[in-house]
Amino acid sequence: MAQDTDTAGAASIVTAFVDAWNGHARSGFDALFTDAAFWVPVAESRVLGRRAIVDDFDEIHTSWAAPTTVVASDIEIVPIASDVSVALFHARYLDERGELIPNVDRAMLLVGVRDADGWKVAGGQVTKESR
Repeated sequence: MAQDTDTAGAASIVTAFVDAWNGHARSGFDALFTDAAFWVPVAESRVLGRRAIVDDFDEIHTSWAAPTTVVASDIEIVPIASDVSVALFHARYLDERGELIPNVDRAMLLVGVRDADGWKVAGGQVTKESR
């Protein structure tokens, strides 16, 4: 394990991701990602750069994701260095009534980096259940 790792700070990127999702505002995602971040929303796609990632989230939050919220569980922080950690967690989606959407449980991976402004996401991937 990396020494002097701020696991609580690293875990804050999970909270920030959930808050950005549930806030459905472009600004939440804009503040979350580094300029050179990458995002893998599905196996067939890679989104490179904060601006493109924010555009992608903005698009889905004006369509299918608009009525949803997410809750995070099973959060595990894997320190890489004092200023780099990987956050692993499950995201469950809730519908507009706040009820769990059946059979939708995403394993999430966020690569967090710490700079003078705090923790941000440098990369991430969503995984779906294998069927």
